[in-house]
Amino acid sequence: MRRLILALAFAGLSSLAFAQADVTVLQYNLTYYGNGISSCTESNNNTTSKQQYIKTVLDYVQPTIFTVNEFGNSQPLLDEFMSHVLNVNGVHKWKTTPIITSNTYTTIVNSIFYDSDKVELLRHRIAQTSTRDIDAYELYFKTEGTLSGDTIKLVCMVGHLKAGNGSDNENKRSIMVQNALWFCENNYAGENVLFMGDFNLYGASEPAYQKMTSKTAYPHAAFVDPLGPAGVGEWNENSYYAQYHTQATNQSGGGCLSGGGLDDRFDFIMMSQAIDNRDKGLEYSSFEIIGNDGNHFNKSINSPANNSVPSDVLNALVHNSDHLPVKMELRLSDRFIDVAEYAEQQVLSVYPTPATDFVNVVFVAAESQTVGVDIHDIQGQLVRQTEFTANGGRQVERIDVSNLEKGFYLVSVHTGARTATSKMVVL
Repeated sequence: MRRLILALAFAGLSSLAFAQADVTVLQYNLTYYGNGISSCTESNNNTTSKQQYIKTVLDYVQPTIFTVNEFGNSQPLLDEFMSHVLNVNGVHKWKTTPIITSNTYTTIVNSIFYDSDKVELLRHRIAQTSTRDIDAYELYFKTEGTLSGDTIKLVCMVGHLKAGNGSDNENKRSIMVQNALWFCENNYAGENVLFMGDFNLYGASEPAYQKMTSKTAYPHAAFVDPLGPAGVGEWNENSYYAQYHTQATNQSGGGCLSGGGLDDRFDFIMMSQAIDNRDKGLEYSSFEIIGNDGNHFNKSINSPANNSVPSDVLNALVHNSDHLPVKMELRLSDRFIDVAEYAEQQVLSVYPTPATDFVNVVFVAAESQTVGVDIHDIQGQLVRQTEFTANGGRQVERIDVSNLEKGFYLVSVHTGARTATSKMVVL
């Protein structure tokens, strides 16, 4: 086997323009979006109306990553959500991943949506299957580090734990969390992980919460509560924790939405120790419960007046769901790439270093176009040539180099009138 050592020429790299930005993660239980039950139908939980409510919330929060619970188990519904809520008014940056579920009887599922200008999905897996699936979405950020393949990664584990009071439901929640922690310990130990969703927890003494935050059983998969210690306790029907409650948005309820007013902390974004300790290029910045001003214990969030969000956002929160969305802000040690500016520079990267048999050629295209990749030997002879269609954004083209003779080579990428060239050595 031949090994490849890459000598990269990054002329002008320091002059690249980057957009400085935090990462905003939003988690939201959509309350039977697109899926009716006997008490929750199109007449009292209309999908078209919910689309506008959700869009209002998203326009306000401007998330980078948006995870949800209680999304109807339908691929056409997912496609419609993308085209009616996210990729509208000339926007084309939002992506998702097809629904997968181990429970064929499941009518509501978790899902994720992400800004593909800043984030890409590596893989979607099921972390555990007891009662309901918990999904694991592996993402990487399009930052300066992606030029060399040294990317900052984030795993979003999204779950909807078993609802209801009583020891049986508590036990089911505990099993779901234990399975998820085992999966995390064996797959993402020490990595950037968020564990989020509607956890249906009635207090911090529940076994599920205790397992989630304890380093005893799973020392490398224990999670940190961003609201600790102030927001940690027996929050069910407890006015002391009013500013941390996320459910329910309405006092009267009826029909599709639960009533009683805000009195429970059900919705969470928990972070791994790596994020809390800033070990892997990602660090915690802030946490917010959208629409909770701390003054609506056992009341509808819009009565009395609530000025924590604009009036149109408050109206959307009241009518869309009986849960409030929760937001976490994260900071990156690297910077997001401005695609247009970077494409103009035409800086080229190749990895892995060293490589065996193949090389990944990495560059950024400003738009969808035909791209040519040429490899010349030291005498200037063309020894390998390929052409393909690239979408706008970061591109990775895998090229076989196993049959090349030992020596120095130049790899050139041609996008329209621009060319970028990098050296490489085949051994």
